[in-house]
Amino acid sequence: MLCQLSYAPGSRRLYRRLLGGLLAPRGSRRAAYAERVQRHGLGLLFTALATALGAVGVVALLGAGGDARRFVVALAALAVASWLASLALSAFRRR
Repeated sequence: MLCQLSYAPGSRRLYRRLLGGLLAPRGSRRAAYAERVQRHGLGLLFTALATALGAVGVVALLGAGGDARRFVVALAALAVASWLASLALSAFRRR
């Protein structure tokens, strides 16, 4: 529904009125600040998800025993955790 409303005539004016000036032109100081805050928020989110999946992967690896299916699940969780950790690092890196 939001996608449909975004193409409605006059929607840009409505968004500006609703957001009360939070929308800043690209390249302004306010836009740069918002981009930095959003990037750090994503970095924190990816860090939390990577930590949780890493813990699941380690616990699954320790509990796998000799079962190959559990070992595959543990490796998959660790692979996704490492991918999320790389996304978190790139989000925190200065540009």
